[in-house]
Amino acid sequence: MNISFFAAMKHLADSERNGRMERVYAFTDEYGAFGWDIDNPSVSTHFIITAVIVKESNLSVFTQKANNLRKRHFQTGEIKSSRIGKDHNRRLRVLSDLQDIPFSFFSVCIDKKKCKENMSTRGLQYKKSFYKFMNNIVHREFRRAFEKITVVADEIGNSDYMQSFCEYVSKRQDMPDLFGDANFSFENSNGNVGIQVADLISGTLSYVFDNHKKANDTPDYLKVLKEKTIRIELYPKTYENYVLENSAIAEDYDEEIAKLCFAQAVKFVEHNNDSTDPEVEAQVIVLQYLLFRFMNNDTRGYIYTYELKDQLANTELRNMKDQAFRMRIIGKLRDKGVIIASSQKGYKIPSKQAELYDFINHDAKIVIPMLARLKKCRDLVKLGTVNELDLLDHPEYRQLQAFFDSLPEETASQL
Repeated sequence: MNISFFAAMKHLADSERNGRMERVYAFTDEYGAFGWDIDNPSVSTHFIITAVIVKESNLSVFTQKANNLRKRHFQTGEIKSSRIGKDHNRRLRVLSDLQDIPFSFFSVCIDKKKCKENMSTRGLQYKKSFYKFMNNIVHREFRRAFEKITVVADEIGNSDYMQSFCEYVSKRQDMPDLFGDANFSFENSNGNVGIQVADLISGTLSYVFDNHKKANDTPDYLKVLKEKTIRIELYPKTYENYVLENSAIAEDYDEEIAKLCFAQAVKFVEHNNDSTDPEVEAQVIVLQYLLFRFMNNDTRGYIYTYELKDQLANTELRNMKDQAFRMRIIGKLRDKGVIIASSQKGYKIPSKQAELYDFINHDAKIVIPMLARLKKCRDLVKLGTVNELDLLDHPEYRQLQAFFDSLPEETASQL
């Protein structure tokens, strides 16, 4: 079912509140185009899709404020990145005025050069495969992150990607298991400020990633957009995507540890990308956010539990308690070989030895006292029964029994 933007505005009055999941609107637009002659300055080195995410309850305010921004900076025209061009001072003024508008954004950025070099993505050099790949990524993210979503895209016919997008969606409109409670609408960007804001952000990110456009004097647009950023997914996933500038790397940064931990995280994401299990989907969302934060200078620090749980705000597991989050998300990720450092400050993908020791020390403070209590109870019962009853002498406790019995006497006496 297609819902026009104005019909969606009217739909606000009928929004499903009462504790049920609120619908979100995703206004999408892209930067770049298919084409592999990337040494040619007229051909983009990257392809970027941005989805501007707006809660239904904020849609009216978003529209009003975005229109005010449009009138202030673009007068009667559209909000368009191309109209700003390389005038970075003007772009910064526009982006500054975005901060007060209620929205967040998610972007997918394809590095076409790395796709050519990477054997696993060489098939993307064919237009049909390239657009199918992009469509799969975007809709997989939508399906995973949002129970109720209306996607609004630019209907302008000169975009090959949007044409493929329309075809992709039209073939899947009758597949509720794939998209859940999702609607799709295609509108002219001229009358939709949501699509215009997506255009602005995609174009701004081009100055961050496109080799033909970024320069030494380019502002730190990732920092400017930080408060509005949900995540920026980079493809193909290579460790180099996440390496910081030398000036941003701590002195005790260990590349070998960082590469190992990065590889394990990416392996899990790629292996479970298509899972429809809500718990596994939540694990992927959290891990993707940890990876995204891994690439930013000021995010080498730990990420609080509440911030990671915020990434699940539009999923079935949005009301998960902290203890359940630790067991069902972080704990199970670790069970599957993902290395996640933790401390009282939160969680992160480790990039140095100290962070691995943070994890060991944090858990040791919990595990060792528990083991000590078990040993003390076992020893007291054995002593009181003259060694006739060993509480661990049962099949379900054999591992614990073997653990305690294998400890050197000096170590065991310290528990």
